[in-house]
Amino acid sequence: MDMHLEGSPGRQTGRNSENHGDALIPKLAFTEIYMGNLVGKGGFSLVYAIHKIVLDPVFDTSERQAACRQELSRQCIVEETDESRFVIKMLRDDLPEDEYAKGVLDLAVEARFLKRLSHPHIVQMIATANSDPLESRFFVVLEMLGLTLDDKISEWRTDVNKAMSLCCGPFGYCCANNVLLNKSWMERILVSKSIASAIEYLHSQDIIYRDLKPENIGIDESGQVKIFDFGLAKRLLPDDKNAAGLYRLTGNTGSLRYMAPEVALNQSYNLKADAYSFAIVFWQICSLTVPYAGYNCKMHADFVIVGGHRPKIKKSWPRSWGHLMETCWSIDIFERQDFDRIVQILDDELKILISKNHGSDAVDIKPKKKNKVLHMDAGLLDVDTRIGYHQDSDTLMEIDPDAVQKLHEVDII
Repeated sequence: MDMHLEGSPGRQTGRNSENHGDALIPKLAFTEIYMGNLVGKGGFSLVYAIHKIVLDPVFDTSERQAACRQELSRQCIVEETDESRFVIKMLRDDLPEDEYAKGVLDLAVEARFLKRLSHPHIVQMIATANSDPLESRFFVVLEMLGLTLDDKISEWRTDVNKAMSLCCGPFGYCCANNVLLNKSWMERILVSKSIASAIEYLHSQDIIYRDLKPENIGIDESGQVKIFDFGLAKRLLPDDKNAAGLYRLTGNTGSLRYMAPEVALNQSYNLKADAYSFAIVFWQICSLTVPYAGYNCKMHADFVIVGGHRPKIKKSWPRSWGHLMETCWSIDIFERQDFDRIVQILDDELKILISKNHGSDAVDIKPKKKNKVLHMDAGLLDVDTRIGYHQDSDTLMEIDPDAVQKLHEVDII
C-alpha cells in the first residue's frame, strides 16, 4: 500500500461532485451482462463479478451512449490476469415482499448518491441498468473491490503475530521485528485517514453515511481504500435542523456494534453520528480486535448505549490516538470531532510514524488475544437493521427509555 503523504482528498468541493453528476453514465440491459462468481451477499443484494459484456446495438440510445457502452465492454476484463474489473449489484430474489420493497428503495438511493459523488475513497459506479431505479430488475455496476477492511484486519493480525515472534539473540535477549511493526502501523493509520477523508467529503455535501463498519469498507487491487453501500446515506436539509443543530431522522439505523447511542435511542442526531462509528472502527484497526465481542443486544444496550462503556484504550498507544477515540465516541454529540480535524490529526500521526520508520522504536502493537466469545448470539450486533425492521420514515417520534429497554431485550440487531 502506497505510503506517500498526499493532500487530503476530503477537501474537494461540492462543485466537483456536481460536475461528476453531469457525466454520462453508461446504461446496460441485464441480458448484455454475463455474470461470473458470487463475490458478495448483503441483506437485500447479491454481488457478482462480471465475466463479460456483450452489447446489443438495439440498446444504444445515442452515439455518445453507444461510445461509452463500447468502452465499458472493452475494459471489463484485465487482460494480463483475466480477472473482472467490475461487479454487478442486484436485488436478491428470495426476499419477502416487504423486504423486497425496502431493497428496491435501498438500491435506488445508492445509485442516486453514487451518480453525484466523486472521491478517491468512495466506490465508483461504472454503469446502471437501462430501467427505472424503482423497477425490480434494476442493478448497478461498480468497480471491483477485492478485499474488505475485515479481510485486511485479519491480514494485519497475522503479520503482527509474525513480527512479534520473539527471536533469542546470542546473549539471551529477545526482540521483535520493529521495522515490520512500524510498517504495519503506517499502513493502518493511512487506511484510517483514507476512511476519514471519505466521510469528510460526504459531510461537506451535507450527507450523513450512517453505516460505517469494516464490512462496508473495501480495498481495490492497488491498495486504495473505498467505502461502499450507500443505502442508508441521507442528505441533510437545512429546514430539517432544529435549534440545537440536530435532525429528526430514522433511529436504530445501521449495525448496532458501530451505531451511535443517540441513533440507537431514536433521538435526534446529526453528522456527528458518523464520528462515533469512526471511533469504533479506528479502535478496531488499532487493536485488531472486534469491539464488544461477546455482547448480545441487551448487554450492548445496558453497558454501551445507556451505561457509556467504551472499548479499552491501550496505555502503550500514543495519547493522541486515545484522545481522538475518546472525543469521537463521547456520549456528548457536541464534543465529537469534525472530520476535517480527524483527517488532520491522522495526517500528523502518519508523518510522525514515517519519520520514525528507520528507527528502532516501535509502538506496541501486539494484538490482543481473541476474545472468548460467549454463546449469546453476539453476531447479531452486526446484522443490518434494515432487515426485518420497520422504518416508517425519517420522522419517527422519540420513544421513552422503557421502550428502548424493551426493544433491546430481544436480539433484533
